[in-house]
Amino acid sequence: LILGSGNVVHNLRTIRTDGQAHDFAVEFDTLFADLLEDRDLNALSDVKGLGNLLRVAHPTVDHYMPTLTVAGASDEKDELTFMTDAIDLGSISMRSFVFHAA
Repeated sequence: LILGSGNVVHNLRTIRTDGQAHDFAVEFDTLFADLLEDRDLNALSDVKGLGNLLRVAHPTVDHYMPTLTVAGASDEKDELTFMTDAIDLGSISMRSFVFHAA
């Protein structure tokens, strides 16, 4: 069992209490999910390629790194399941995912 704890989007500087997700949060969360489904770990870890979107979604990457660790420990035989996909407080993606044996 490999367990990671972090957030797909984690920008506490842009928290909202009105229930609306920031556009950048939705965009990064969707991009992350798409790349993860495609098993494109190179793109998920490409800081230059993710550019400003990564910097806005993660002013620091300490909450993003666990997602890469878990994804990197999977292999092509593992099935991916998303458990949750909510964005809380406008800028915190609570997307959870599991890789499990087929």
